[in-house]
Amino acid sequence: VDPDFAARLKADGTAAVAELGFGGRGGEHTVACFNTPEEHNLIVCTLCSCYPWPLLGLPPVWYKSPPYRAKAVIDPRGTLADFGLTLPEGQRIRVWDSTAETRFLVIPMRPAGTEGWSEERLASIVNRDAMIGTGLPRVEDADRGTTS
Repeated sequence: VDPDFAARLKADGTAAVAELGFGGRGGEHTVACFNTPEEHNLIVCTLCSCYPWPLLGLPPVWYKSPPYRAKAVIDPRGTLADFGLTLPEGQRIRVWDSTAETRFLVIPMRPAGTEGWSEERLASIVNRDAMIGTGLPRVEDADRGTTS
């Protein structure tokens, strides 16, 4: 909801998330990847399980699994389908490989019909999977007050 913060996040993710009190080990260098109608971002760590712990908490078990790590790179569209996510054929999928030095965070697109929503209400529909790229914000969650 704050275009100035979004610009700072795009320019220097580490500094922008530090403004919100996040940082430290596992979040030393954060890069924000913005989803657009033309491009969807997917995060993986092919060598181990590098993950932005300070921002997203503990990684899900599947994130560390060899099948996810391999398939995300070889067949990202198929990987997303495994999570129940089907993207438009024309939308590219860009896979970002986390490293010990750099962690990536997906900034999901704002869903249609959420114009005028408060920051708090928007936050209620964004979950961990949306910030890894294996999911999307779920508008129906705002009505239930959950972030499944």
